[in-house]
Amino acid sequence: MAVTAAQNDLYQVRLVGRIEGQETNNVLHFACASGAGDDDVLTHLILVFVACFIDNMLPVMSSAWSLEKVVWKRVSPTLGPENVTVPEGAGAGGGNAAALPSYASAVMSIHTLEGGRSKRGRFYIPGIPENATLGSSLDPEHAFWLALVAFAACLVENFVPGDPVGSHSWALGPYSRKIGGSAFPYGIAGFTWMSEVVPQSLLGTTRSRKVGRGS
Repeated sequence: MAVTAAQNDLYQVRLVGRIEGQETNNVLHFACASGAGDDDVLTHLILVFVACFIDNMLPVMSSAWSLEKVVWKRVSPTLGPENVTVPEGAGAGGGNAAALPSYASAVMSIHTLEGGRSKRGRFYIPGIPENATLGSSLDPEHAFWLALVAFAACLVENFVPGDPVGSHSWALGPYSRKIGGSAFPYGIAGFTWMSEVVPQSLLGTTRSRKVGRGS
């Protein structure tokens, strides 16, 4: 049976991978924007998001990193059951086998049209090939950087609802635990629609991804 969503239902989507035996997680939040809701969350949200990632990023990520699954659930207005999807095309990256350490990350900033720290966010992509960097920055001529730009464009194309909002529309955006609460179920007031996703050239670090320290 298809999972359905009502307008303003908030979903948490977790992209789960592995590098050096360490689990990596990218946690993103999406709100259903369509007035009529959505009759198939898997088809219109999860598979669209995963396609953006697999088509653009996976071919250039180090083969030391693998995409394992996508874990997703409704987190507002009520907490829904956890769903696990292993998408077609999941597996190891297609890029250079030699990777930066597990905690080195490419940073993607999420911007909105509202001001304040609670109205913006970021997420961190692991599995950077060693030859994709120049010092502490990503090489702007390397395929990895070009893929980041294309991935950001795909997210904007698919997850910034139009005006008027179309059917089966979803919005990606940052979620503020300060505003919406840190315990499930979340409050929709903590979510803000994004306006753009911007890749950062400087490398970031994700300390929880150090081997033996979590994900």
